[in-house]
Amino acid sequence: MFRLTAACVLASCALVRAADDAKGGARSYTNDDLERYAHLRTEAPADVVDDGPTRGRTRSPRAPREAAPGSPARGEAFWRREADRTAEVVRRLRDQSADLAEQVADLRREPGVLPYSDPRIVRLEARRRALEERARDAEARLEERARRAGALPGWLR
Repeated sequence: MFRLTAACVLASCALVRAADDAKGGARSYTNDDLERYAHLRTEAPADVVDDGPTRGRTRSPRAPREAAPGSPARGEAFWRREADRTAEVVRRLRDQSADLAEQVADLRREPGVLPYSDPRIVRLEARRRALEERARDAEARLEERARRAGALPGWLR
């Protein structure tokens, strides 16, 4: 009885495998397949940069990018000024947000005011959240610009 069951299992596995092959199931590649596609290989590995005078040298992933031709180089001093300017904008936005939070707290202490559904409180909370979102966006935009330009993270601190 066991032999009959094992034979049935093996036969069903063979049928499933044949059905998968007919449907275009997972393909296994052999060395012969790789040789057929050898002409499509590139000579340079993926981490080699081909950009003119530095041709053939590998670039460290942490190295800052060079400025694009025709654009001024933006170094540490530029990014520190940008970080200071953004920090000032964020500070003002967060101060305004803190003032609104104080106003909301004062309104909630007034007698007869619904602490979470009063229209004045809802409006002030929406403005406070919008200010916080603007502050986060300003920080994120600076970080993204600096990242794209290849600025070092320490330059933004």
